[in-house]
Amino acid sequence: MTRFPASSRLLAAGVAAFLLLLAQPVRAQEGSLEWMVSLQGYTSSSPALSADGGAIYLGVSTATAGRIVAVTPAGRVLWSVTRADWVDSTPAVGPDGTIYVGSHDGRLYALQPANGAIRWSYNAGSFISSSPAIGGDGTLYFGSGSFRLHAVGPDGRERWTFPVGDWIESSPAVAVDGTIYVGCRDGSLYAVNRDGRERWRFRTGGRIDGSPAIGADGTIYIGSTDQRMYAVAPDGGKRWDYFTNGAIFSSPVLGADGSVYFASDDTRFYSLASEDGRLRWRVDLNSSSASTAAVRGDGAIIVAADDGVVRALQPDHGGLLWRFDTRAAPGDYIESSVLVAPDGALYFGSLDGRLYKLRGNGSPLSTFSAWPALRRDASRTGRAAHVRDGGARLLNLASRAEVSPGSVLIAGFVVEGRAPRAYLIRGAGPALAPFAVTGFLPDPFLTVYSGATPLRTNDDWGQAGPGPSVIDTADAVGAFPFPADSRDAALVLGLGAGLYTAHLRDAGGRGGVALFEAYDALGGDSGNRLVNLSLRGPVGQDERVLIPGFVLGGDAPARVLVRAAGPALAAFGVAQPLQRPQIAIYQGDRLVRLNRGWSEGGVAHDLRVAAESAGAFPWSERSADAALLLFLEPGPYTLQVSGLDGSVGEALAEVYLLR
Repeated sequence: MTRFPASSRLLAAGVAAFLLLLAQPVRAQEGSLEWMVSLQGYTSSSPALSADGGAIYLGVSTATAGRIVAVTPAGRVLWSVTRADWVDSTPAVGPDGTIYVGSHDGRLYALQPANGAIRWSYNAGSFISSSPAIGGDGTLYFGSGSFRLHAVGPDGRERWTFPVGDWIESSPAVAVDGTIYVGCRDGSLYAVNRDGRERWRFRTGGRIDGSPAIGADGTIYIGSTDQRMYAVAPDGGKRWDYFTNGAIFSSPVLGADGSVYFASDDTRFYSLASEDGRLRWRVDLNSSSASTAAVRGDGAIIVAADDGVVRALQPDHGGLLWRFDTRAAPGDYIESSVLVAPDGALYFGSLDGRLYKLRGNGSPLSTFSAWPALRRDASRTGRAAHVRDGGARLLNLASRAEVSPGSVLIAGFVVEGRAPRAYLIRGAGPALAPFAVTGFLPDPFLTVYSGATPLRTNDDWGQAGPGPSVIDTADAVGAFPFPADSRDAALVLGLGAGLYTAHLRDAGGRGGVALFEAYDALGGDSGNRLVNLSLRGPVGQDERVLIPGFVLGGDAPARVLVRAAGPALAAFGVAQPLQRPQIAIYQGDRLVRLNRGWSEGGVAHDLRVAAESAGAFPWSERSADAALLLFLEPGPYTLQVSGLDGSVGEALAEVYLLR
């Protein structure tokens, strides 16, 4: 047998290790090129995502014509529709998948997603650069070169037109209440009712080419060529303005914390505080930019510029995360705004005639920001999704849980408002027998605390003491009735703003299954409401899951943060916290979303800012706790908190109604 010297053996080992390293999959670098597709023209249009995520749409222009193109996420051209003139309008995608886009031939087109066939077209009388916004009822709003704002139904029929003082390049934004905001080259920001009547106009010192962004509190943000970024109240009054050293052609976007991000022709990119317009930071792009930024769920701001470079900036100070230079292709100006897809992929067009796809890190568009991208969302609808203090309220918390002998089931809730309002708090044990629940808690004992101070106690609901009737209140809120003389517990309390907890245990120290309930009893101050509900209890294996339910009231979608804390409870002295919680939210039998590991879904920044805004206690980075941030329609929901990998222990389920 031949023997090799030690140096040769070391060399052979190194070669083997190198070959093994080559065999391992290499994770592509964020911001690197995945593909680019020639569009045989140039584009200042921005890409929009189809309703099912299977296609990217954008407009393309040549010297003599224009096209609307559909490309798959794999880079294959699905279809292309040629028009008689340029298409620099950004497409908007309706809920049924219809693509709406304007052209310089003076027509707004409605296209079928399957093949681009034209369903209808509307003649605006002059060129269309403005991108359509889609109202809640499907009405399309856009400007044209005919000095008018147009409202067209989803069937292509004109509903009204509104005259302005110049042509409109700005794309409208639609507020939750249906008000349409649009800028004009006459220097005015117009607010128009959904029936086409003017509410007000706000004058700037220059023309407005960019599009408005709408904040969670209804504030409208818009830039002007007078070198200023403006914050305008919903009543048309100026809240603040900030002077840059260059005209502002780009549209502003908002961070999760409300920061206002935009580029100026002074070659700088700005971050302003939304409340007063003060400068948070600015960075020099060394290039002008008309491109609108996009804010991801991890906080990163993606912005393109006239130098052909796409940059990712950090939210805290604007530091560079990465850059991609199209000029290596070679490239050209980028007026298109970056599309952040749900899987984190990044798409944008360029005046070099290409559509680019860059690799992301899995982080989607911010879900906590009120306006994180051009036209607000990936479908480019231009419609606000929510408004702060829009009437949403948490009406009810109900949770069935097992109470161990000698232990306590702890529920918490936060009330905000000015004057007291009535709330019904119940602890059911024997009342569960008709529902075939065995092993119920024999004698529930209920104590309600304000902070550390006990307010009221109850052992048997029939002896609840003075105050509103438990029977009448339960009937008014739709709670199932307790049997006469049962040993269940209940209280009706008038509660003002503050933090409250309810402790439910067995009067005799025994254990069993209990149902805890808290109801907004609808009596008292209408401005008083529940904004947070929480429940702490044991989570075991198999069917021993913590299942809180809640009812969301109001007449519009609301932002809701739901969390399942396990490892985070150790900091509060909980002896056996659930080590690997999973949280799932259901509407009826339909799974809405689930999460395990709150910081692993690319929206950790969103979740952190949402928790801070709600006053929730912070979690350590990459802890195994679980959380979800959602827009929810009014109605009943349930959470399921379970343990992964056989983990058991105490968990805290939380529901926060976000402003």
